[in-house]
Amino acid sequence: MNFQTADLCDDNQNKKLQVLPAKFKNYGGLKKFSGQVVTVKLNKSNFTLLEILRDEQGDGKIAVVDNSEQFWGVVGDRLLGYAKKNNWKAIILNGYVRDTDETCKIDVGLYAVGTCPLRNFEETEAKRNIILDFDGIIIRPGDYVYADNDGIIISKEKLS
Repeated sequence: MNFQTADLCDDNQNKKLQVLPAKFKNYGGLKKFSGQVVTVKLNKSNFTLLEILRDEQGDGKIAVVDNSEQFWGVVGDRLLGYAKKNNWKAIILNGYVRDTDETCKIDVGLYAVGTCPLRNFEETEAKRNIILDFDGIIIRPGDYVYADNDGIIISKEKLS
């Protein structure tokens, strides 16, 4: 993976790249990654995301998850362990994570807006493969993500 997000932005000015806000921080062990997007919209609980990460091969894809910044720890070491086992490259979460002393040791990217030790135990519905909107950044299933220490780029097409 030989790219820098800054260089990708410079070299692809004509492609209408989007960049997620700086509030997203990496709590996973993988600091640089790219891959194609699978979208998930949660409502509090992480049960659907757990099933996806535990039961499906990720094939190097990136789960982009919207939990509307609800103050619950959605992803922790258990879910990130499933992601690693099933070859998911990363999770980008518009929400909060937990168990970060452990998630930073797992070789999967895990971007989120912050941490919260509290978990929601209520099972609620979720939607998959829908268009997501994080602060005006539109993310579609099949988009491409490029992430490093400078930030997260969303592109409609593969860049490298």
